[in-house]
Amino acid sequence: MYYAHSTDSADKSEWQLLLNHLTEVAQLTAKFASRFGMEKWGYIAGYLHDLGKYSDEFQSRLKGSSRRVDHSTAGAREIIEAGSNQRLAVILSYIIAGHHSGLPDYGTISGADSCLARRLVKDLDDYSAAFREIKIPELPTQFSLQPGISSSFQLSFLTRMLFSCLVDADTLNTERFLNPDQADKRGVVANFPVLLKRFQDFMAKRFSKPSSQIDYLRTEIFNECMGIASQPRGLFSLTLPTGSGKTLISLGFALGHAVQHKELERIIYAIPHTNIIEQNAAIFGDVLGEEVVLEHHSNVHHDTDESEELLEEEKEVRRLRDTRRLSEENWDMPVIVTTNVQFFESLFSHKRSQTRKLHNLTNSVIVLDEAQMMNGAFFKPCMYALEELVRNYGCTVIMCTATQPPASETLNHPRMKQQINVKEIVTHPELRFRQFERVKVFSRGIVILDGLAEELNGLRQALCIVNTRKTARELFKSLQRLHSKSANTLEGLYHLSARMCPRHRMDILNVVRQRLESDQLCLLISTQLIEAGVDVDFPEVYRELAGLDSIAQAAGRCNRNGKLSHGKVHVFELERGLPAGWMSLTGNIARTILKDSLEEGLDPLSVSAVERYFAELSYFQHIGNKDSTDGKEIIAKIERNGRQLAFPFAEIGREFRMIDEQMEPVIIPYKTEEEMLVEDNNTAFSILLKRLRHAPQLSRELVRKLQPYTVQLYEREYEAFKQAGELTEISPGIRMLERPELWYSQQTGVKPYSA
Repeated sequence: MYYAHSTDSADKSEWQLLLNHLTEVAQLTAKFASRFGMEKWGYIAGYLHDLGKYSDEFQSRLKGSSRRVDHSTAGAREIIEAGSNQRLAVILSYIIAGHHSGLPDYGTISGADSCLARRLVKDLDDYSAAFREIKIPELPTQFSLQPGISSSFQLSFLTRMLFSCLVDADTLNTERFLNPDQADKRGVVANFPVLLKRFQDFMAKRFSKPSSQIDYLRTEIFNECMGIASQPRGLFSLTLPTGSGKTLISLGFALGHAVQHKELERIIYAIPHTNIIEQNAAIFGDVLGEEVVLEHHSNVHHDTDESEELLEEEKEVRRLRDTRRLSEENWDMPVIVTTNVQFFESLFSHKRSQTRKLHNLTNSVIVLDEAQMMNGAFFKPCMYALEELVRNYGCTVIMCTATQPPASETLNHPRMKQQINVKEIVTHPELRFRQFERVKVFSRGIVILDGLAEELNGLRQALCIVNTRKTARELFKSLQRLHSKSANTLEGLYHLSARMCPRHRMDILNVVRQRLESDQLCLLISTQLIEAGVDVDFPEVYRELAGLDSIAQAAGRCNRNGKLSHGKVHVFELERGLPAGWMSLTGNIARTILKDSLEEGLDPLSVSAVERYFAELSYFQHIGNKDSTDGKEIIAKIERNGRQLAFPFAEIGREFRMIDEQMEPVIIPYKTEEEMLVEDNNTAFSILLKRLRHAPQLSRELVRKLQPYTVQLYEREYEAFKQAGELTEISPGIRMLERPELWYSQQTGVKPYSA
């Protein structure tokens, strides 16, 4: 008898038979892959994935031997040697060989030990006993893929999707055997007609009594967009001005679309910043019910009740929490709210944990909120992936933004036989932008920082957004000096940047909103993290020169609710100029468009101005032979040896990092004002820290609970703090700021390190 998994019992009748494991994983992998027409391929991958466990060496390992055994390469080799089409068999060999360690590079026989080519010729333990129980299935000879932009990209993407099917099926089957109670907590099936009814009831109540012209316009736009939801699945854009209700409109469209197209299984929201995710997930939970919404990002945590005696309703709360926690692994929930970074990096990752959820993107409505944030060095591979999800995996993609990037130009390649057009949901975007015109834009030219501080100090309520954390800190300190002289208090002056932990930032935003609502003094200095989707409404906004899309987002924080006839948006430059690279490129283009538009008496944030901005940006991104929309040459690396299916999966996984600079997390012992008045041991942070220090092993749950207290530092600064002894290792690989009273400001967050 051969076994796949053992238990703590010496009685082997309780162990999982290997043949059962292979058959069950094959069936589940086939089920997942059938959603994109690759059922037979999925079955073979599952059936052969643990072929190497038929070796005596692996069976000895189950009995307690410590010798490591490569059980993944055997199936990868067999499908190559047994298949009549060795070229296509390589697809399955990647999947099987990498189902534990991750998708490998193809490489060469003389290359790294981890590459596929070398693994296929390595010496393996004898697994010939397998053929007394199983027979190598015949490899299919056809794909169901509809030809698109690049056949190489399509086949590499197919490999990732099949890999995801196998990894999830293998994990779920193993969990079902070893931990059936946990397996029973998984997954929530979508009932979109019920969710749409909840949404409609919410909207009817919300807009039953419009209180302003803006409310009437929002209702009109909502009804128009819902009328388009019955259109066939595809790639859509939702181009609307800030403040028009894009979040609820896109949710309504997605729900209506899912009801019309019964094959659709989930709705996935990808959003730029975690602060917007928390905001949107809370809205979706209120509208649809928390039990169907998964908020998946680094700052979310699930509270745990350690008591044994629970009321029935408490048991239900725990069950739902456990379901959400488990669903983070493979996204088997009706509504997912996540980050752009997590969404796109998963699509190009080679790692088992990140790719496990990919197959559940099939038959989804994918909503990209603030889609302009994709633009840059990874725009081209991101658009290729979205197009492929629409073309061959049954998805609908909705790109929501006030400043639409040039998706059609990227996708409509002349060599494509059948192009996918981007369909605009809004009939007349230009009209809607004019209707929501709530600001006047002023170009202020070059200003000095202290002069800017003096101007801001003379205002009652204003937001100033700058390009770097350093500038935000310097401007805040300059304003702080002026403010304290004139008012003898710092009340009403605030700062936001990523040097503050998420909980601190949320506390600041809550105070800012309260002061704005009650018409109190409120001056806020922030980096661009406030621009995308943060619901604040200032009468005046100052924005340091940046790309026109960023300026438009900043304008969305000005007169957001139309309380004034027009708010004021001041665009300025500092004497130090723009940071080199992307900021310089986009800022220089924006400067020209601002100048030309204002001289001609035109709105510099109009649809036509934004279209001109992206057209000029695209021109500069394609000068010469280099395409800066694919800055890491992801597409080029896939196509280089694509005809031979020799893909560099691991290399691409390491290269595809949407946040370029290496950052290191530091835990901050942050306290709210209320917590400063109680015993230190009783604060939320202190309780978490105590649990972490006394935990027998590092818990993913505990680490996630500490995320709201985490600041990411650049690697060089992190090392400086570490070498100076200012970071304490509270658990392996997790460090905390040792003296927050010295190094963490309640106004600006982590102070720059100075010896």
